[in-house]
Amino acid sequence: MRVFRVIAIALPCFLAWIPAQGASCDLKAGDANSAGPGCARAWFDANLRINAALLGFIPNSVKKGLLSLTPVRRIRNAVFKDLGLPEDMLQFVNYPTRFDCRDATAALKGAGIVCPRLEDYAFRLWDYWERNLDPDLFIDRTLKGQVAGKVVLITGGSSGIGLAAAHKMAAAGAITVIVGREQDKLDAAKKEIEDALKSTGNSNGGTVVAASADLADLDSCDRVAGEMIDSYGGVDVLVNNAGRSIRRSVHLSVDRMHDFERTMTLNYFAPLRLTLGLLPHMRARGFGHIVNITTMGLQTDTPRFAAYLGSKAALDEFGTVAGRELLGDGIAVTSVRMPLVRTPMISPTKAYRALPAASPQDAAELVMRALLRRPVRVSRPEGFAAEVLSTIAPNTARLVAHLVYAVMPESAPEARPAPRRPPLAAGVGAITRLLWRRQP
Repeated sequence: MRVFRVIAIALPCFLAWIPAQGASCDLKAGDANSAGPGCARAWFDANLRINAALLGFIPNSVKKGLLSLTPVRRIRNAVFKDLGLPEDMLQFVNYPTRFDCRDATAALKGAGIVCPRLEDYAFRLWDYWERNLDPDLFIDRTLKGQVAGKVVLITGGSSGIGLAAAHKMAAAGAITVIVGREQDKLDAAKKEIEDALKSTGNSNGGTVVAASADLADLDSCDRVAGEMIDSYGGVDVLVNNAGRSIRRSVHLSVDRMHDFERTMTLNYFAPLRLTLGLLPHMRARGFGHIVNITTMGLQTDTPRFAAYLGSKAALDEFGTVAGRELLGDGIAVTSVRMPLVRTPMISPTKAYRALPAASPQDAAELVMRALLRRPVRVSRPEGFAAEVLSTIAPNTARLVAHLVYAVMPESAPEARPAPRRPPLAAGVGAITRLLWRRQP
């Protein structure tokens, strides 16, 4: 963020700078030099001078008229708020500054003391500000500073990513509400978190609440939202983590519309229902954070996951649009695009047992990153690389994905009796079919 601040401060200066060979910031005894804002950074050896006339040709009435327009004012306020800059800074961007040491020189005359050059001590002023006066120093950027004393609702909190995230939330002092279908697993998860807090001697840890609900029943979503409003007046952080995954080729799903419906219900409509139920209270408070757990598959477009990725894509896009609308209400919406994680959800797929997968604790770290930074999305480098490849070389990305599809076995029970070809033979066969069927 500090880099963006420097850019925001320096950019207007660079737009108006004129090289001034020989013009320096030397403030020797008896000198009275005129210098611009660039002089304050003299230790960078930047020999610049700001010409106020370059930006002064626009009449003040026109400037004030433009800045008084509601859209312009909102954009300006949003930019300055995002960069953490005071709005009053605008009037000093091109402010003519004069450094004059004549009075000090007269007062020190005969004392044997001379005024040093500004470039010899300006860096000390900047260093003192950076170490003692920078507003960033007084912002608690720890997880505890973000969630302590706040209500955090985590769906799918009885195991996997949700349970690992609940551990961290409770340790940071949050009122952590975990939601799951089975009460016995929720009770076991609650006891595990509480025992962990006791074993570490964390006297500042938060409380853990277990709420049983089958989110595939959309009425249960309304009930959970109502309970949160009645008990806590709403929630501060909503982590939509509960989900269902189905691995099945499209040609094996032509008579299984219910797979798509069930996946959409739990992965999209359930978090949507919870979000809409809790949103009015977040807006009334002027604060809120909605974290949607999606998948890296949205970047890799992994074959055999059409139903799963379709539902997660809907949630991801809803969050992106909602986040843009709710930004002015103090509400952030973040999509955490998870890699393959070793959770009970992937255990039925034997093909994944030999593949590298992140632990639930590693996945929970991505959720923590979302809470600390409140970005639009959080993803891993490999997901970003796959997205770049799909953008700059879509045909290559499609070919690679098809070859992986041809080599990897099916998970659908009806496909298991079919004889399985060796991976090399399957890959060669796929390439041969592509070349044979290639259109002229």
